[in-house]
Amino acid sequence: MPIRPGAGNFAAMLVRRSAGRFVRRLARPIARILGVPTQAQLKATEDRAEARIHDLEDQVLQLVGRQTRLASDITTLVTRLTDLGTLHQVAPLSRWLDHVQLDDHPLISVITPTYERVGVLPRAIFSVIGQRYPHWELLVVDDGGVEDSHRVVEAFADDRIHWMRVEHAGVCAARNAGLRAARGTIVAYLDDDNVMDPGWLQAVAWAFQHRPDVDVLYGAFVIDDLLRVNGDGSGALPELFLHPWNRDALQRGNLADISAIAHRAGLPGAEFDPSLREMGDWDLLLSLTRETEPLVLPAVACYYTTTAQRRLSGGPTYAADRARVTARAESRL
Repeated sequence: MPIRPGAGNFAAMLVRRSAGRFVRRLARPIARILGVPTQAQLKATEDRAEARIHDLEDQVLQLVGRQTRLASDITTLVTRLTDLGTLHQVAPLSRWLDHVQLDDHPLISVITPTYERVGVLPRAIFSVIGQRYPHWELLVVDDGGVEDSHRVVEAFADDRIHWMRVEHAGVCAARNAGLRAARGTIVAYLDDDNVMDPGWLQAVAWAFQHRPDVDVLYGAFVIDDLLRVNGDGSGALPELFLHPWNRDALQRGNLADISAIAHRAGLPGAEFDPSLREMGDWDLLLSLTRETEPLVLPAVACYYTTTAQRRLSGGPTYAADRARVTARAESRL
């Protein structure tokens, strides 16, 4: 009997379907025999693996948190040890200087710029008058303010205190005017809102006498409220700072407040960039130590206060001054 066209294809299709059903029926028992997981088992395994991954992620985050806390604890410990080391250095020298006799008594010029802060200026002047070392002159440079700082200076009736007024050009220009008028062989600085420690000028005179090879030095300073300085509120206890000398560290940021810096008069680079409204102390220290190392003097220079409402002068932003100082520092390399 002849086969109709297409009958072979239909038969082949039936064979394939039957074979497929047969293979599927055999697949599960064969999988069980061979140990091959089913789809459900694979899904369950995948879910368990994902859960394990989440557990591992949580453990990693916990470890990172512990490492962060440990790093913070280490930083705090190092800071406390540094503070203890600073105190260990400062205390003996302070006691020594109470009894030391100097062979020479150089005139020390103290330069104090001021700008419309007659309310705090007397406190700064009193701190200079109260120095145990009497051989000083104080140059109060009024940066073109409208308040009568001259009357404040006159009220002290001390011929070691000199007043001068300059056209308003910023704190660094005012300091430069003081440098030009200074008669001393040693120069120190005091901002009008800070207080000089009673033994600072004695320490400075002794250091330059004891170390004739030294031209520049900086000392320790106390900040009354570091939270307020950093813009994080207020309420911190006063802290003592005396940063060790490190040129690379100085390239990245300042190591001393202007009121804790002293140097011999007439040094190359002993001038301020008048365009700066902030960071003049950093720029000065970079300039003075370009080819020489300063002496780190373990004596308290000043008490840095943060309560004054006005700054010495208005001007460019912190970022602008920092960029300028950094550029000048790099150009000196």
